[in-house]
This record gives sequence, C-alpha cells and structure tokens, in this order.
Amino acid sequence: MRRSRSRRRGDLLAAAVRLARIIGPEDCVLIGGLAVGAHGVVRATDDLDFISRLPFDRTREILRRAGLETRLLQGDVLEGGFSCLQGELEGIPFDVLPPLVPIAWESAVTLSVGSGDIKVVDLDGLLSLKFRAGGPQDLLDAASLVLLHPETEQRAKELATAYRALDRFERWLVDPRIRAKAREHAGGTRVRSGRGAASPKRRRRPAR
Repeated sequence: MRRSRSRRRGDLLAAAVRLARIIGPEDCVLIGGLAVGAHGVVRATDDLDFISRLPFDRTREILRRAGLETRLLQGDVLEGGFSCLQGELEGIPFDVLPPLVPIAWESAVTLSVGSGDIKVVDLDGLLSLKFRAGGPQDLLDAASLVLLHPETEQRAKELATAYRALDRFERWLVDPRIRAKAREHAGGTRVRSGRGAASPKRRRRPAR
C-alpha cells in the first residue's frame, strides 16, 4: 500500500478536476474516498481514484502526452483481481481503474469545486464498488452512506449478500459510533455550495 502525507480536501479536489480534464471529463468518474465525501460522508483520504471507460492503452497514452507517467499493475482475474494504472499528479498518487462493476455513466453526479466540475460515480455504483472491494474501510464507508441515505438500505443488503459481506456490513450498520457520525452528517455537515466549495448536483440532460 502506498503511503502519502495528509492533504487538504480542497487540494485533492483541485487535483481531481485536473486529472479528469486530462483523461476526458466524459470518460471517467471519481470513486474512492472523495466520492464518498461527495455523497455526504466526508472522511480523510490522501489519493485519487478514478474509473475510466477508455481502454488502458489509450488512457495511458493520454496521460503520457500530458507529462504523467504511469505503471500498469496486472491483477489475477481468476482470483478476482483487476489491473489498474498508477501514477502521481503534482505529488498526489492516483489510480485509474476499469469499470469493475456496471457504471451508470448517465447518472453520474456533477461535483462543482472552485476550479471546475468533476463527474462522480452515482451512489448505487459507489456502493457496488465498496461491496466488491469488501475491505473494512469499504464496508464502513458503505454503512455510513446507507445510514445517511436510508432509502438505499435494501439495495445495499442485496449487494452485500451477493458479495458475501452481509454479516460484516450489518455489524457496521448497528455500530453506535457509526450511527452517531451519520447523525452528524445528516445534521448539516455535508459539503455545501458556495465559492471554492464543492456542491454535488445531478447531471442535466440537454433539451431535445
């Protein structure tokens, strides 16, 4: 696992906007810790995670032309692994992954920050990614998101069951500390609109 210094959320978001512009804002979505924050559960994170729908060789060439060298990590598909591109943008580590779960690209959330807009994976896609990963932080994120968005609980349990993580997920759901933090988020600690702030908004379809 790569280690990096703690960074301000605003710096990470600005770097995420730049990286998305390089890859192509319509061809990638933000996932990982920043995406969890965009959906209302802000937590510490030190890197950037994206899913790109472009072939890896094309994404890698686009990044190379922008001066960003990457390395391709090969995963064992037979063991549930996956490949990804790793690199750094101004000292900030990033991963670019393939669509590990079905992504509803038309449902991506647009996150507005001071330096521009960025597309974030929709909540259902984010939960699917979290359950596929299945690590402690992933299931904690999933439980926090469900407690903040209770209408997703049934869907989340279906996903947890499919990925054989239901027991672990439900333990997080009833954890009093997690429930208390969810109440804090629901009480108004979500990211708000404003100059230099991040504001999630649904992508509008062009009029026909």
